[in-house]
Parts: sequence; structure tokens; C-alpha cells
Amino acid sequence: MAYRCAVRASYDSALFIPGDRGASGRVHGHGYTVEAVLEAPELDDSGFVLDFEEVQAELERIARELDHHLLNDLEPFRDSVPSAERQARFFYERLSKEITARANTGVRLLKIKVTQEPGAWVEYEP
Repeated sequence: MAYRCAVRASYDSALFIPGDRGASGRVHGHGYTVEAVLEAPELDDSGFVLDFEEVQAELERIARELDHHLLNDLEPFRDSVPSAERQARFFYERLSKEITARANTGVRLLKIKVTQEPGAWVEYEP
């Protein structure tokens, strides 16, 4: 048996797909929503998986690093296509370090879901 909780944040970013001769090859923007799903085998002494406010604040802080930027220019995406899939992995790697540092034993970041508005999404779960 496991408990799961999730938090969300939103950001808007621009990108282009190098080598694409269509519309995706030009700079264009998307609205994104990122969702982090955490899991724990048991609750902490207060009855929670983890404090929502702490996790929400950290997810929003990471999302602000991408908000209103051209993703291709940012360090994590300079040498690769800044796809929603790579954005999901970026969030997972950044947030999982924070969760591990703050959480009680057994709490882990299960997966990250990035929704590219209006209706496409990807999940990253190592």
C-alpha cells in the first residue's frame, strides 16, 4: 500500500526545433503545466506524505527558471531539443534532489507529468 500526492505549477516558454522545416522550426510558444507525483509507504507524524506547501513552492521555483524564456538558450537544453519529454526529465532531476534532501525516509518523487497546452502531455518516470 502506498500514499500518493501531487502538486502543479504552470509556466510559458518559447522554443524551436532545430532542423525542422515546418512551423516547429520557428520560434513559437506554449503554455505548460507540470505535475509532480510523490509517493510514500506511510504518512509522517502529521498525517501527510509531505507538506504540500513546501513541495509546491519548490516546483514553482523550478518552473520560474523556464517561465518566459527561450528554452533553447537555457543550459539544460542548449545541446538538445527542449521537448516536453526533456522538460519532464529536467523537472524530475531537479525536484527529486530536493525531495530526497527534505523528506522522511521512504518518500520519493514517483513521476513528472508535463502538459503542453492545450491537450498533449508526457510523463517521465525513471
